[in-house]
Amino acid sequence: MFQLFGRTTRKSSRMLQIGFVTQDLGIGAQLKEFIADRDNVDLRLIESASVTSLTPPVGLSVFVYDLDASSDEHMREFERFMTQRPAEIPVIVLSPAVDDELVRWFLRLRVSDWIKTPLSPGELISACGRVISQSGINRQDVKCLTFIGARGGVGTSTLAVHAGLILAAKAAPAVTTCIVDLDLIEGACSEYLDLKANWQLDELLSDPSRLDSHMLDIMTATHKDGVAVLSAHRAHGERFTFNEEVITRTLDLASHKYQNLVIDLPRHSESWTEGVMLGSSQVYVVTDFSVPGLKSARRMINDIAEQYGGEVKPKAIVNKYNRSLFGSGLTTSEVKALLNEYLAGYVSANDNLVREAIDRGVPTTTIKARNGLVTELGKILGA
Repeated sequence: MFQLFGRTTRKSSRMLQIGFVTQDLGIGAQLKEFIADRDNVDLRLIESASVTSLTPPVGLSVFVYDLDASSDEHMREFERFMTQRPAEIPVIVLSPAVDDELVRWFLRLRVSDWIKTPLSPGELISACGRVISQSGINRQDVKCLTFIGARGGVGTSTLAVHAGLILAAKAAPAVTTCIVDLDLIEGACSEYLDLKANWQLDELLSDPSRLDSHMLDIMTATHKDGVAVLSAHRAHGERFTFNEEVITRTLDLASHKYQNLVIDLPRHSESWTEGVMLGSSQVYVVTDFSVPGLKSARRMINDIAEQYGGEVKPKAIVNKYNRSLFGSGLTTSEVKALLNEYLAGYVSANDNLVREAIDRGVPTTTIKARNGLVTELGKILGA
């Protein structure tokens, strides 16, 4: 699978991560050396026995399995590998020759392709690209919606939480949506749903590679409405620095597990902000219905578009919208004139409902099943 959240996505095609499974480490090392100078291609040597569906290698696009079909032991290990590997990652088999019976066996095990050896590194890379494009697992299929406030107090976390709930409702009771709260100090998203902030960053600071699927499950809290929440709490004033892989690895692993990610992104930039922005399907800049808020939103949209050279195309959500009955104050025409094509839509003011929901630690739909916040936000999200 493609790594969505690494900095390598900037102004380039996605990184092709090949997991090369072989009993002959010499061949693997030789192949790794051959492709070392190729941009956007990385080859990782993997032991077959280390791969299971419970501990998938993070970031892999495809497995390439060097099979010795003349060895019964190797054949049994390959069958174990195919039955226990992460099913969403395609497998290409390398072998000198195969007969009809072996081909039928490959089909039964759902092998994506077979390539006759010897072959060139270029042929292998082409085959990997072909299999990925045909497999339908391009990581662009993972929807990642990022919410960032144009300024404080505009309701960014409220919209992010409800966006997650809206997406989760489409697949309930299966849990296919995860809200990731990247405000690593306050962790408001978990409190909005009365959940424990389980994302223990201290356990990952020294060695981000420790994070695997099982640890992610432990650090994720799940709400009864079918949405997972990854959130952290830290003491006020506590300063800490860490490798950006703590964030990018977490997000990449989460995108293996969930079909939808909803990210609550802080306004201040961090070393990992670029990877999050470039890995997002859509970035929403949230503002309130005020002149300062709208101006801040437009400046932020312009800054993001310029910083990422047009690769990130943010849209603005005008939250806490309240149309005056007597024609005073801001008008929708003025909003459209300021935001132009960047306007995604409006979410009406629901101050009393939102405040009660936050105080009780429940979604607004628990208090009022059909309400303007969910209806209007759902239309913006296309849900």
